[in-house]
Amino acid sequence: MDTESVIKAAKLKICVGIVVSIGLFITWFIFETSELSFSNHKVFIALSLIPFSVSLVSFLKLMKLNKYPQTIVAETDERLVAEKNEADAKTLKIIQGTLFLIYLSYTFVIPDDIFKTIGWWMTLLVLLISLFLPLLFRYLGRKQGR
Repeated sequence: MDTESVIKAAKLKICVGIVVSIGLFITWFIFETSELSFSNHKVFIALSLIPFSVSLVSFLKLMKLNKYPQTIVAETDERLVAEKNEADAKTLKIIQGTLFLIYLSYTFVIPDDIFKTIGWWMTLLVLLISLFLPLLFRYLGRKQGR
């Protein structure tokens, strides 16, 4: 991968993230200071943190690339890619275990919420998605490999 294209993509991601984050923050400020009614306008400030975080991570990656340009090689080295994939797989397993514990604790601590609240359904849905999507992607990868 070309260093210049990686730097250009990182700069674009930073700019877009900052613009979206500022837009959401301004929207929150408008709702906060005006008489416009919205169910809960604090959601805009919470949502503005997501693109800001993406921009911050891209900025840190860009600073690392500027300081150590040889890290581009790490993205194409098969051994390093395999290590990264293994770390990603372990992370997914930890997240799946955490989701399972959250689902069980939600089910046992608040049994009245089972099948009734959106929180219970969302927890179950995210848990099932995290369990079945890797199988689906593996199947699709094998199908494309044929």
